[in-house]
Amino acid sequence: MESTAKSYHRAALERIADADLLHAEGHYPFAMYASGLAVECLLRAFRLLNDSSFDERHDLWQLWKRTTLANARRESIYERSFALMSQINLRWRNSFRFASIKEASSFLKATGQQRGVKGDFLKYNSKKLYEAARELIQLGGQQWVNLNKK
Repeated sequence: MESTAKSYHRAALERIADADLLHAEGHYPFAMYASGLAVECLLRAFRLLNDSSFDERHDLWQLWKRTTLANARRESIYERSFALMSQINLRWRNSFRFASIKEASSFLKATGQQRGVKGDFLKYNSKKLYEAARELIQLGGQQWVNLNKK
């Protein structure tokens, strides 16, 4: 199966919906993985519009840098996507697909993501990651429509 820009874009929308359901059911490490995967799908969709090579693997920063979101002519799109990517990269690792609750919690503690959080910091970070990913996908969706009008 060969992936196209459109299939990656559809997958991004499906994965962010999956992340929402997973979070609601309390499957936080996998919800976090699905949120990041949704972002990766979106970035790959944009990347495929210009270049079919992928040397970034699962490095979301490198993928983002090669998309129209990072190279937007409107500074507000660049700034917002940069801020969202910063939040996503604080909390997401591709290895979350293999992570237990304990391992995901240890990663978040090691990166200081439990500081100032009252209650379940894994749940909190899962929600923050999901919200940033959802907003980036919405922002990307607006760009997607504009690019595909041409």
